Amino acid sequence: MSKIDLHLHTSLSDGLLSPENVIILAKQNGCQTIAITDHELCGDYKLLSQKYDINIISGIEFNTSISNLHLLGYGIVDFDKMDDKMLSLRKLNEIICIEVIERLRKDGIGVSVKQLKDYLNNIDLDNQILDKRKLVKYLIYMGYSSTIVEAYQKLIGKGQKYYVPNIKLSPKEIIELVKGCGGKTVLAHPNTITKDNKRLLSIIDELKSLGLFGIEVKNDKMKLIQTEYYQIIAQKYRLLETFGSDFHNPNTECVGVEIEQEKFRSIYEGLVLKRKL
Repeated sequence: MSKIDLHLHTSLSDGLLSPENVIILAKQNGCQTIAITDHELCGDYKLLSQKYDINIISGIEFNTSISNLHLLGYGIVDFDKMDDKMLSLRKLNEIICIEVIERLRKDGIGVSVKQLKDYLNNIDLDNQILDKRKLVKYLIYMGYSSTIVEAYQKLIGKGQKYYVPNIKLSPKEIIELVKGCGGKTVLAHPNTITKDNKRLLSIIDELKSLGLFGIEVKNDKMKLIQTEYYQIIAQKYRLLETFGSDFHNPNTECVGVEIEQEKFRSIYEGLVLKRKL
């Protein structure tokens, strides 16, 4: 058996630990291979990989223009190209986040750009570029919402008074971008996309035609029966199976997934050696 985790978030996006502390935790938990997959941000962790003697596959997670559909990019080689595209996207969405903040503030909700940045600084989260995920953390901290889901459902989500849509890339644009940067694209947590299996298969069929390479078949938020179903889908569409925790919070989540050596070999060949299935 091998232990890996290909879905980890740090304080550079919406996780709570720094990249180095996430890597330390993964090493302590016996992971041999990991991928840090911050939202719209791809880091080069070669030096930390060497420092802690752990294999780190470059990674990134994208929100897409299709509701609840996220894609993971792995094995990125051209970091400059990816960074340029993601920085421009994050800056555009920061403008939208600030607009949401202004709408909340005008209705008497105690939030401002300065207050949000001060809060993020106090809890050691990156405050250079603001986004809705960081805003939600502040709204919960201030007691305007009790959970992430509630913050979206009652305040800033689609159909709510303070909703302003983010700018998102289409799945086609993301798959082409990842490929152009030397990487492979994987469908993240398919269990969050839809409960309608027929619609899910239709989406996967379309993504496969665009160049989708893999599907995440297991994370901490999936039931065993879901994992087994996604593994059947992976075989049907000849997609690489990937495994990750979708880790954000060390107080509530664990790092590392045990997998068979054969599956580990497939992941290494597909995402590191870039061999086709």
